[in-house]
Amino acid sequence: MTDAQKSASDRMLDVAGRLFATRGFGAVSTREIAKAAAVNLSAISYHFDSKEGLYRAVFEKLVRDLKPLRMDLALLLEQRLASAGGDRRDYADMMEKFVARLVDDALSDDGRWRTRLILRELDIPGEGFHILMDGHINVIADLLAILVARLQGGAAGQAAARLDAALLLLLCLQQAGGVELIKARVGWQEFAAAEREKTRERVTKLVITALGLA
Repeated sequence: MTDAQKSASDRMLDVAGRLFATRGFGAVSTREIAKAAAVNLSAISYHFDSKEGLYRAVFEKLVRDLKPLRMDLALLLEQRLASAGGDRRDYADMMEKFVARLVDDALSDDGRWRTRLILRELDIPGEGFHILMDGHINVIADLLAILVARLQGGAAGQAAARLDAALLLLLCLQQAGGVELIKARVGWQEFAAAEREKTRERVTKLVITALGLA
């Protein structure tokens, strides 16, 4: 769907999300959002009541858009955990696929700005924090905690499993915010499909090695 085919509210959500991801809530004006979305300034109040309402709506849409990711990860564990038994190779394969899926999403074209917005909100909680935590982050982290607990021989609700799951999730998300650092350090001139694949492979290998699953 082209920008011209999108509704005014959808254009505002897309534009605002990218601007908030780049500069944060406080540094983006409603006038700037309206201009970029090609709408009247009053459209923000009409559709979202206020700038704060628009910000919350951005996160509500983000959570909806990421539903396929959550479903993919839940299905992965549902299909594999029951038959895994005590074979650590099965767990290594599950963890590799889980992490690879998270990194793939974080480094995708749309995923990079979405993930930067997520990281910004997690670092400096605002109006979207609880929407994000309840609708997305807690779901992914709880799935990771189940897998980590199986590896550790404990329970998913234990503090160690919850902390390790949170750290693993954060590691995956942070790839979206570190693209320029990676390019500078490795000498890459671009970050296209080949570079994304190489980054994903290295992150998954680091995780598997750190967990003693290599």
